[in-house]
Amino acid sequence: MTKFFVSSVLGLASLHGVMAAPKVYPEVIPGPGMPSLVELNTTTTELYEMGLPEGRDESTMFGTPTFEPRCGPAEYAYTKVDHIISCYNYLRKLGSRTCTAEENTVLCTAGEAHVYGVAWNGHTSSRCDNVAKAVLWAIDNCTRKDKTCAGAQAVPGNENMAAGATHIRW
Repeated sequence: MTKFFVSSVLGLASLHGVMAAPKVYPEVIPGPGMPSLVELNTTTTELYEMGLPEGRDESTMFGTPTFEPRCGPAEYAYTKVDHIISCYNYLRKLGSRTCTAEENTVLCTAGEAHVYGVAWNGHTSSRCDNVAKAVLWAIDNCTRKDKTCAGAQAVPGNENMAAGATHIRW
């Protein structure tokens, strides 16, 4: 009887491990006119679980005469860095495709975070992987100990464009 009881408990415990629900992430939503996740053959889960690249080269990160990189700028601009990272991964997956920005254009939203592009001359575009590099600057330089982040940086190679990441209500 004791053997049966122990076997049953162990069986139920292993069944619980098998039936554990997968982690659910807030949906990654491309900005208006941006390619869908289906077009990129990716999923929200994949974008969240990719994390950040190893061995990042920040030598391409720079301010321009028209924009100095910044964190914040206000407390309520900060949001969970994991949401920003998922949008960074989305932009990075777009590679050499073009990201276009007007005065303030949302490129990606995830959870309570959005990543946006700003055109100083009213309209500009850059390679999306370069826009991702500007977002990575914010992740690397503006993430606080509580794992929240907000910041913006010039897009490498385009002095007329900056990209940033903040809370969606900012």
